[in-house]
Amino acid sequence: MTLLNFASVLKKYLFIISIFCFGFTPLFSQVIDDSTQLVYGPKTTLFTTEENIKNNIEQYQVIDTSLEKTHLWDPVALTDYRYQNLGTVGTALRPVFYQTPDVIGKRSGFSAYDYYIKTPDEIKYFDTKSPFTQMRSVLGGNYRAYIGVDFSRNITENWNAGFSFRRWTVDKQIGPLQSRGDLNVISHSYDISTDYRSPDRKYQVLFNFTRTFHKVNETGGIRDSAEIIVYENLFGYDDEDINLRNAQGGELRQQYHLYQQYKLNKLLQFYYTFDRTNQMNLFLNSGPTDATDVDYFDQFLLRTDSTTDLTRYVYVQNEVGFKGEIGSAFYRFYAKRKDIRFTGKYLQTVNATAENYAGGYFRFAPRENWQFDANAEYELSGNYKLAANLKIPFLTVSALSMQFASPFFYEQHFGNHDYWRNNFGSERVQQLSGKLDIRWKDYIRFQPKLDLKIVSNHMYFDTEATPQQSSGTATLLHPGVEMKARLGAMNLEADYIYTLKEGADADLFRIPEHFLNLDLYYSKVFEDRLEARIGIEAHYKSTYFADDYDPVTQQFYLQNYFEVPGYMFADVYASAKINTARLFVKFRHFNQDLTAGGYFTTPYYTGQERILDLGVTWSFFD
Repeated sequence: MTLLNFASVLKKYLFIISIFCFGFTPLFSQVIDDSTQLVYGPKTTLFTTEENIKNNIEQYQVIDTSLEKTHLWDPVALTDYRYQNLGTVGTALRPVFYQTPDVIGKRSGFSAYDYYIKTPDEIKYFDTKSPFTQMRSVLGGNYRAYIGVDFSRNITENWNAGFSFRRWTVDKQIGPLQSRGDLNVISHSYDISTDYRSPDRKYQVLFNFTRTFHKVNETGGIRDSAEIIVYENLFGYDDEDINLRNAQGGELRQQYHLYQQYKLNKLLQFYYTFDRTNQMNLFLNSGPTDATDVDYFDQFLLRTDSTTDLTRYVYVQNEVGFKGEIGSAFYRFYAKRKDIRFTGKYLQTVNATAENYAGGYFRFAPRENWQFDANAEYELSGNYKLAANLKIPFLTVSALSMQFASPFFYEQHFGNHDYWRNNFGSERVQQLSGKLDIRWKDYIRFQPKLDLKIVSNHMYFDTEATPQQSSGTATLLHPGVEMKARLGAMNLEADYIYTLKEGADADLFRIPEHFLNLDLYYSKVFEDRLEARIGIEAHYKSTYFADDYDPVTQQFYLQNYFEVPGYMFADVYASAKINTARLFVKFRHFNQDLTAGGYFTTPYYTGQERILDLGVTWSFFD
């Protein structure tokens, strides 16, 4: 981070501090009664989710006002570094550890921007005694910024409505043409939602609409002409040259969602769900043969003056079911139909597919902290999902058996730089996970864990960045441990995962052997008004051949030419809470240059350089 950038961020920080300090008077004057006590606040603002409503979990939750994640805003950090990105906020993401998809049917095949897109199941439905507004603003070094606004209020006792808005703007970390304004990412997202319950509590309806446009000005990574990779020569950040200057990628997604239920009695209720999703992924290049870009592309199949690759995935889904409770047991059965259309700008045909499902869910909770649940779903083409979970006070166990269809994009694509046509079968996964929970008073919590996955007929992108399907099997074993320790105001949290791979397809899964998160912090409440937290976070991955990224197809793919070195980076942070306002300042990657000039997240994409972030989250209840 340059001195100029640091000064700019510091001035913004002081400005926010001044607002924060001089704003104490209105902060403490929110909705009080004659005894000057706050009437409305976090404890009177409750929310639930559609999943809870659908599964008859009636308890509403209090909004989170803790400092636990206040200092986190980078999606990779928010997921405990279980995702790999292209070095900066807003860029493409993929899971570090193998994950199964959410659905067993046909998907689009594009998931690099899924994290940034708010889906209907993430919507919170509030019960507010007063209007509720929450604003979050983050100003990061190198002109990285985030702003989020959430609003909700009860129109009547049984009717609530709300909306939210999010915006990311992130300048390029590598190879910017100017000190400010050469954007790497710009993203806008908003949603509206409402829920209504009849006075007799028998009928309830939920509706939401979400829209996200996520745009990335692709860099293609650092341009390196050296025959032998010298990592220290690639940490020039602003001074590095990049492979693409004219390329943009992105995704537009619009989602409509409706849920209705009617309660005949406790034993029998009916529900109906409607979904319509429109997803468009695109890659544009206004000058693919310019000197800045031409070396990046292997071939031109349609034209050389520009590239416009576009795909669209649209589906309408209807689900109808019935559910009920018998004592401590809950059941739900449903039938579902999904009509899908997948098209590409240069594809000759429109892929129209209809999928029909049947499924069920069962839960048994005989006492507090004891629960067993299971769910099953079957699609008429033969794909299926069977899952079960057991939770008791000292043990959590989950099992999964799943077979899912190949994505549309993996099977056919025709663009300016790529073409393929495949006929893939389904991928199969067997998974077993367990975690022990051992506690000693309030001082130590020790959680050994184990995750076993057996993956067959895996679909992936090979070293030529084209889709393939294996015919073998891989076994992925992840033993690990989570630990929390506290002594007075000092706290230590750790999470370690070891990876062992076996089988003919083991090399298709590029996962670091060692994975570690650490958080050492001091936390204390002063005079019942000010809560503070000061700490150091660290993350480590061992050396491995991390997947590379193809911005043209928005896919991560296998590579054998760039071994991402093992590296531990550390952040220093401080956060504070006064009434309904939370403030943080964070010094990212403060150990840069101590052992190396930086680190890599993806081949030729450097991780976050040393930089200062600060932000405020403020909640209002009037």
